Amino acid sequence: MAYTVTGAFDTFHDNINLGGDHRVTANARSERLVSILSKNFEIRESFSSGSIQKYTALKGQADLDIIVALHYGKHVQDKKPSEVLQAVRDALGEYRTNVRKNGQAVTLYYETWPNVDVVPVARFVDDNNTVTHYEVPNIHTEGWIKSNPKTHAAIIEAKASECGQNFRRIIKMIKHWNKGHSDYLQSYHIEVLAQEVFSGPLDDITWHIHKFFEDAITLLGKPYWYGFGFVDEYLTAIDRQEVLKRFNTAYDLSLTAWYHTYNGRNEHAKAIAVWQRIFGNKFPTYG
Repeated sequence: MAYTVTGAFDTFHDNINLGGDHRVTANARSERLVSILSKNFEIRESFSSGSIQKYTALKGQADLDIIVALHYGKHVQDKKPSEVLQAVRDALGEYRTNVRKNGQAVTLYYETWPNVDVVPVARFVDDNNTVTHYEVPNIHTEGWIKSNPKTHAAIIEAKASECGQNFRRIIKMIKHWNKGHSDYLQSYHIEVLAQEVFSGPLDDITWHIHKFFEDAITLLGKPYWYGFGFVDEYLTAIDRQEVLKRFNTAYDLSLTAWYHTYNGRNEHAKAIAVWQRIFGNKFPTYG
């Protein structure tokens, strides 16, 4: 419960945020898995990635992503993505595994959180031996997706420095909202939208959440190129329309909520009630 909108958002963040530093657990699991995979593969590079490493993870929902760059000539060249993923899955046979629903990783299930997504990739370098990009398997298309997770992580870090703590907070809140509204958007996609929408200090979290919904509607209305490809290519035409419906509703409600506490009204009880309609029962009630 909360008596002010600011207090309500602080409580909301506490309710959904993955607190603490989980890098010790992440690093231990990463080292163990790389050690096992090294028995069957020549590994050029490995590193942790994903929302845990970028501090944009939700409590109880984030998995650890481990990127494993395999020797291209020995393990990737002339092989289908499904063959590479199956080879990695076979090598990790002592674990309970499955291929992640997006077809880009092998998921390992642990008795204690977090589970781990192992993403086998091909690494490409230029004449100076500088990494230009990685290619991620996609069994749904039997193709390879160009990506550079290190660059994306650096962009998120730079934006967080520019915009302040509310940048990561808003990302987590939008991820939570997305989970409660049919989970159409991928976590990575939400981060891309946020780094495009925001600039400068985000001093008023309520206004900037409203602006996120407003500006993201334009970005979601058509294919959006980011890095090496369209970040939203996984959305069907029907999915895109459903996402836009939900964003438009959230835009309208968030503007109403903002007006309740600003524009001279100062009606925190009404505002909190509307924000709870947007974000669900993790958002506190008034009182």
